[in-house]
Amino acid sequence: MMVQMNRRKFMAVAAATVFAPRFSVAQEDAGYTILTAEKSAMQILGAGAAKTPVWRFLKDRPLAVLHAKQGQPFRGRFINSLDQEVWLHWFGVRGAAEAMTVNALHGEDNAVEISFTPPDAGTFWFGPMTHASEQRDMGLYGLLIVEEVLPQEFIDVPLIVDDWMIDDAGQPKGKFGDLNAAIGDGRMGNWFTLNGSYKTHVPVDRARPARLRLLNAANVRQMNVLFKGADVYVIALDGQPVSPKALGQEALKLAPGQRADLLLVDMKAQVVVALDLFEDIVEIGYLDGVGQQVPHELPDNFSLPANPLSVLGDVAAARQIPIAIAGGAKGGLKSAKVGDVELDMRGLLEKGLAWAFNGIAGVGGPTLFEAKKGETIILAIDNTTSFPQPLHIHGHVWQLIEADGLPSENQPWRDTSVVPGLSKIKLAMVADNVGLWVLQSLVAERADAGLLGAFRVVEATP
Repeated sequence: MMVQMNRRKFMAVAAATVFAPRFSVAQEDAGYTILTAEKSAMQILGAGAAKTPVWRFLKDRPLAVLHAKQGQPFRGRFINSLDQEVWLHWFGVRGAAEAMTVNALHGEDNAVEISFTPPDAGTFWFGPMTHASEQRDMGLYGLLIVEEVLPQEFIDVPLIVDDWMIDDAGQPKGKFGDLNAAIGDGRMGNWFTLNGSYKTHVPVDRARPARLRLLNAANVRQMNVLFKGADVYVIALDGQPVSPKALGQEALKLAPGQRADLLLVDMKAQVVVALDLFEDIVEIGYLDGVGQQVPHELPDNFSLPANPLSVLGDVAAARQIPIAIAGGAKGGLKSAKVGDVELDMRGLLEKGLAWAFNGIAGVGGPTLFEAKKGETIILAIDNTTSFPQPLHIHGHVWQLIEADGLPSENQPWRDTSVVPGLSKIKLAMVADNVGLWVLQSLVAERADAGLLGAFRVVEATP
């Protein structure tokens, strides 16, 4: 079993990160959201098949989708009806540090309040930060759509792609918290869903261009998503606008936790959504056009409104902070610090740990680095393992500037970047959000097994 994070120690280390918010998708009354984590069941195998036990934020709806507005307060309450604590994080939201992660114990008496103001418009998500191997794999996640200040003339279509490790009877396979999965590829599913169903049909009104808000919620699998039956343009990645790019016949590659906003400009009666699995192409769902197609053309100068991001300083003069990833099968990890104690590999494995940043496993030990507010820094990531690593940074965005010694120019701002196996990359960022934050793998099993580290941004002294 994976080590259960000591709540008191985590609170001490991440006090600035953790508040007590609550998300809601179940009820949105007068701007106040009520969200409940609870057990449910879904027909993941398809209509008429046996139901699969799942954990959900909204058991009577196929999707957990929340809506907020840029620059306006978002308030709500979170009730944890599960028999284990839930550490929830708003992935990609650059809100105040004390409001972006919440710990909720079981029961309505332990319900927690949320209050934050999202500075950015875009597509974000919420889900477990710890115990993710089980909680995320059981379906405990949702989308947060933050609408622009000036409404866009699109029809929002939320899409969540996932894979599930289940048997022919729809029951979960294997053990959660399995060390073999943690040191290897992770919990790779064998059954694909779109919006929680197999080969689901999603109605789309064709009176206006559809804005697909796509999330990869899988524990470990990169999703290579194909669309057939429409002209598709990528207009945002990880919630940050990009210059529109036609997808054409290419697959859209999304690592776990990554999102993309896509425009369907010329939609036929049906758009097929499929996955390129390299050895096969698998259809996972269909977008069914409703009503008469109204012709639309994307203006040559179209782009979504830019979010209020800080401008990078002098990158050439910026401080470089080395971040080494070690662990997993043949990953070179011999020992790591857990809290204040240095443990050898045997001691780590006994605690369910097998990964580390800079020789630190989990957030109970020293911080990875400290930066001053407004400082431009470069994270020099060295992935010493053979596994590709999707890394997510809390409360900030970054920009790829170098890959294996070669400059990377004009890269988009993102909050999740993939470091290929046995590779080095450099990510530039402005540390503009004060507080205690986390850098983590978005492979659920690796985060649970130690690939989760804290960093701090402090006020700049005069």
